[in-house]
Amino acid sequence: MQNFLVSWLAVAILVVNFISSSLPAEAASQTTKVTIHVPSKSLAIMPYYFGKDKGFFSEAIEPQLVVMSPPTAIAALVAGELDFATTLGAATTAIMRGLPLRRLFYVQQEPAHALLVQPEVKTIQDLVGKVIAVTALTDAVGMSAVVILKAHGLDTSRVTLLATQVSDNAYKALTTGKVAATLLAPPYAEELEAKGYRRLAEARTYAPLSFIGLVASTDAVKKNPQKAYALLAGLYRTMTYLHNPANRTEVIQYIASFHKIDPPLAEKAFATQIASYSKDGTKPRKSVEREIEIYRETFKIAKSFTPDDLEDMSLLRRVQEGAAAQGR
Repeated sequence: MQNFLVSWLAVAILVVNFISSSLPAEAASQTTKVTIHVPSKSLAIMPYYFGKDKGFFSEAIEPQLVVMSPPTAIAALVAGELDFATTLGAATTAIMRGLPLRRLFYVQQEPAHALLVQPEVKTIQDLVGKVIAVTALTDAVGMSAVVILKAHGLDTSRVTLLATQVSDNAYKALTTGKVAATLLAPPYAEELEAKGYRRLAEARTYAPLSFIGLVASTDAVKKNPQKAYALLAGLYRTMTYLHNPANRTEVIQYIASFHKIDPPLAEKAFATQIASYSKDGTKPRKSVEREIEIYRETFKIAKSFTPDDLEDMSLLRRVQEGAAAQGR
């Protein structure tokens, strides 16, 4: 375990300069800047961009969204060089290995990723001996790939899982023919379908793994709960807005502009994504329990875990209570 922590912290040190250079010059002197890791600009992560652009976050904080790979983000989070991370899968692996992190919010209550393959690949069995791109081997994308393969009788030893760090790299790897398959979220999946790539499986069919949400170190939340509360309040407001049918046209227009895609494609992608979004930042306990079983089985973890070992929903409950009080 000590070697594991050292290696992760070493990566975190390397990412410090990257985060610093990604922020405006005045960021260093303003304590209201909140650095948040994002793995891509897919619709799974879109609520962070949408909420920021709509001004849904408190004036007390200004989210700074930094794209990096999930493992690097978790390492930076543990080292205190990042305020929050959004990939729940990589965080879950870290928690089960003893790192002091907790899930604070679920943007998704179930996955929206799909397995996309080259046009000549007809079945899951056709992937034997081929390369499958995932963002990381230990995040929810990598985990979903493993679960899908096993559900079709394929062991991971019969394929090569390639960690591409971020979704954009996986997208390029498929379109340039470097890999036979990858798992991607909307609108990337819908874009690839429109280009003739085959959609073979839906991640939600095989496992209720958590992809996008909000993760923080337990120490950071204890030291500055106000920062976490303000961010959670903004996320809660954003998700409420996205789920309101009255705002659907505006959201689709935003997606079309944000991803530079046609409105019909944006609408199709949003229809897939909205079904996976959590309405209130939570996830059913039974789904989290099943998720824990999958992680323990995959990584051969003997220790038992409960949802309470992964989550801290106390601040979110305060946000929900505040929103309910305002609504009365």
